[in-house]
Amino acid sequence: MKQVAAAVIAFLLLLLVHSSSSTKSFSTASNWPSASLVDDVCKKSDTTYGDCVSTLESDPRTRTASDLRSLARIVLETAHANTTKSKEHFEILAKSSMTAPDLMAALKKCIFGYDRAAALFSSSRMKIDLDITAASYDAIAAHAGALFCAYQYNSTTRIDVQTIRARNIYLESYAIIAFVIINQLGG
Repeated sequence: MKQVAAAVIAFLLLLLVHSSSSTKSFSTASNWPSASLVDDVCKKSDTTYGDCVSTLESDPRTRTASDLRSLARIVLETAHANTTKSKEHFEILAKSSMTAPDLMAALKKCIFGYDRAAALFSSSRMKIDLDITAASYDAIAAHAGALFCAYQYNSTTRIDVQTIRARNIYLESYAIIAFVIINQLGG
């Protein structure tokens, strides 16, 4: 019961932070030097426009991006950091005696998927200036980390942990947005 309560509280906090940044993004986006870049990317993204703007706005450096290449670097760095933090969160849950045994196998798979996704985001960032097609591939391939985690989570447990689902959504969003940006660079 404590696990469920902790997960619900964590999700509500995450939702509160996300919703407050979504509201802010619509009122401030037009004041950014990079507002047209963000607008263009988010209109082409498969994520909802508001979620895309909110995701991009989560890093204040987005506001100063001068071109798509610099925006891509910012998104990939933020995606790497966010994915790494999520992996660390899963590691903490996996080590906790409070975590349900049913969830342990899924968490181990999520840790693996997120570790791979973080490596792909890093690889994509390094390849932007060398091989744009490979950078594009690595960015979208990172999406598989969330899919792998979600599949393992959904197939091995009936426990609904909102933070796992929320982190999968963020990973998917970062991968899709990075892919859209890099493709506009010619990937």
